[in-house]
Amino acid sequence: MGYIFVAGYILLVGIATFLMKVSLKNLSPYQLNFLMGIGMLLTGIPALLIAHKSFKLPIKEVPIGLLIGTMMAIGSILYVLALDKLSASVASVLAATYVAVVIILSWLVLKESFDFIKILGIAFTFMGALLLTYKS
Repeated sequence: MGYIFVAGYILLVGIATFLMKVSLKNLSPYQLNFLMGIGMLLTGIPALLIAHKSFKLPIKEVPIGLLIGTMMAIGSILYVLALDKLSASVASVLAATYVAVVIILSWLVLKESFDFIKILGIAFTFMGALLLTYKS
């Protein structure tokens, strides 16, 4: 089931990124990011209610959740600003290299395995990003 969720994520974020670039013809990056935040609220609230039947949150986890949300919001603003200045294909390819950050942090903090295949994957990620953004 996890792969189906990831496939949905890829499809929706891909289409949304394309639409973001189109919408930046009439919206500023800040207006677009604000509307995206409203969209997240409109989907997040019902999802929380459906999954948990309440808004109850473990109090001790609220600070990390707020930190994550703040980081994602700032990242979103930075991405939309980049998208406003770069082509959608270049911005999305470069943004996708965040995967390397996740792998490295997972290795350092969570002690996940960091074998030759992951090193190769990180190298291919950056090489692919360079190739896809070459001459852009």
